[in-house]
Amino acid sequence: MKVNKLGQLLEWMVNNSKTLSRVMLVIMAGLVITNFIFPAGYDRFFWESLPAAGAIYGIFSCFVIVVVSKFLGYKFLYRKEDYYDNESRPNELIGNPADRENRND
Repeated sequence: MKVNKLGQLLEWMVNNSKTLSRVMLVIMAGLVITNFIFPAGYDRFFWESLPAAGAIYGIFSCFVIVVVSKFLGYKFLYRKEDYYDNESRPNELIGNPADRENRND
């Protein structure tokens, strides 16, 4: 029955996605504002002492991951629409069926 409860939870999350997105944005904004009020006391590098440096670094990192992933996908993974469509030219790929029948005789 745990699967049923998990399914109900996931369905509720999908149905309330706008509300959950807004709550998460408020929490993230609150964390950034809190970093301005209470700066971290453990700065190893100068940029860590800047307010919201972690949030800016996180957004920049996510942007780079998306851009690099899109580039790699377009460059190496995506194929033309008819890449696997061999039915339009079957004789070019496996030969003419009439010629195969004559060879087997």
